[in-house]
Amino acid sequence: MKINNFNKFYLVFASLFFSLMTVCVKKIDESIPIYELVFFRSVFSLIITSIIIRKKKINPWGKNKGLLIVRGLLGTIALMCIFYSIRNMPLSISTVIQYTYPIFISIFAVFLIKERINFNLILALFLGWFGILIILNPYQSTSYEIDKFAVFIAFTGAVTTSLAYIAVKKLSRQEDIFIIIKYFPLISVITLIPIVYANWITPQINDLIWIIGIGIFTQAGQTFLTLGLKNLPASQASSINYLQVIFGSLWGIYIFGENITINFVIGSIFVLLGTIISTSKIQKTDLQLK
Repeated sequence: MKINNFNKFYLVFASLFFSLMTVCVKKIDESIPIYELVFFRSVFSLIITSIIIRKKKINPWGKNKGLLIVRGLLGTIALMCIFYSIRNMPLSISTVIQYTYPIFISIFAVFLIKERINFNLILALFLGWFGILIILNPYQSTSYEIDKFAVFIAFTGAVTTSLAYIAVKKLSRQEDIFIIIKYFPLISVITLIPIVYANWITPQINDLIWIIGIGIFTQAGQTFLTLGLKNLPASQASSINYLQVIFGSLWGIYIFGENITINFVIGSIFVLLGTIISTSKIQKTDLQLK
């Protein structure tokens, strides 16, 4: 199958918009709970996507409802974890941990599609985790202390993102992209309504501006991501998505005044190498399945 180069640009735009979403999350007052931010984001996305689906006159419930619901649950958990880690860690570090998800995809491929454990997978895991250990080195000299629980949540977000990634890849072969996008906020809204209702906190005007930004940038990023995943091998998609680490680091430096240490640079290189090796493995799997 010939790959349209526009699909690569879709993923570049997705990375840019998702990185801008993280800026909005970090700008919001910490008095607004994470689940409320996810709820606002989901309501915005659900309204926009539902309007598009109605105009396209397609079945609003899709074909594979079970997997669509699972994708929605995974996306909700992942987004909660991502928002939490963004708020409680330097933006550059939370972003690079989030983008360990291609390595987790390689791990899950062993169990979900019965791949064998080979040298490439072992090497990718070693490089990826070695890079993370360098970045999170507790003995490095920094002006901040990394919250260990936030690190755990960030990795949980990476794991659930990898599972959601696999679900989107499978669903994109038979579902309209906007049906896939719709189920994410639909499940989020249904899941979070009771929690938000019981613990409501009214945002200030300034916070509302950033909340609207979350909705706009996430919707744009999700749309471009799904378009890119529809026609690109998983390996290329994962590698291009890693651009968000660069964007996140730039915003961390220029907007939030974060210091990029030599440990972060070296560690990120190791993580990137592990990602490239692991996604090369995924690409071979894609070719075998086609």
